[in-house]
Amino acid sequence: MTCKYCPPYKASEFGVFFPDCFERVGGHCNKKNPGNVQNLHILAHRVMPKFFDGVELDYLHRLAPNKYITAAWVLSHIRASGFRFGGLYTFRVQDDTMRMEAVLQKAREAAPVDSQYTIEWTRQCDTWTANFYNVRNENGRCTLSVMRSVTAHWALGAELLLEWSEPQKLTPDLALAARYSHYNYSLAATASRQGLDISYWQRIHPQIQMANLLAWNRNTRKTIATICYQWSFWNSAVHGMFDSDASVGFMWTKYLRNLPLQLGFSVVMNLPTDRFAFGMRFVLDPSGLRRGE
Repeated sequence: MTCKYCPPYKASEFGVFFPDCFERVGGHCNKKNPGNVQNLHILAHRVMPKFFDGVELDYLHRLAPNKYITAAWVLSHIRASGFRFGGLYTFRVQDDTMRMEAVLQKAREAAPVDSQYTIEWTRQCDTWTANFYNVRNENGRCTLSVMRSVTAHWALGAELLLEWSEPQKLTPDLALAARYSHYNYSLAATASRQGLDISYWQRIHPQIQMANLLAWNRNTRKTIATICYQWSFWNSAVHGMFDSDASVGFMWTKYLRNLPLQLGFSVVMNLPTDRFAFGMRFVLDPSGLRRGE
């Protein structure tokens, strides 16, 4: 059977054979979505303590099931101090999901606005993501990535980094990503010309998780290995870590029972230099979006 614009399907008197017309048919995938390349090591990073230098105040508000706004005020010696404002908007495109996120910060009056924009297309078996960091004519950075589930346990992906410090000078870099995951353990790795990152996560008890991370930087020829754990309780969690640089870290978070507020403090110390950093964080979360992180 052919369309009216196609030649005959049967062989003609000239001996020419034409196949059937091509038809696009929607596929079906029985594998789970693998997430994006940026969150490839998210299971191990959730176990690792998040160190707050100074004071941080966060606020999250849900306008609708698919619309969120965020605000944060940071007073720090390491991070850029100031006020941050962001939002997240999710909508459905046919059977897929499109996500758009933006974060803006004005550090000083003379400094330009720090911006980060994310556009993500989530399908049943793969995720396509574009991130833009302080994109301007004179400088900027952006990443284009894809992550796809090839089996029920294996996921593969790639990320293209485009960075420029001058209008006519563009520096590309390509990274490859892979992950093998199970319900109680996961092994992930990313490799590029800049270095190698490997993470292993395992749930050894319903309340205890452990993770190992290894990072190698090609430019500095330095390798750092980290061991961390998380012990969860019904309304609080304890995180700890120790790395090959002899740095020890600890983080404690707790949700208040009668208020939508999360309290947390962290401390990290380097044993050879006797230097340490201490910080506190307060998260006002009426919608309960951060509960469980």
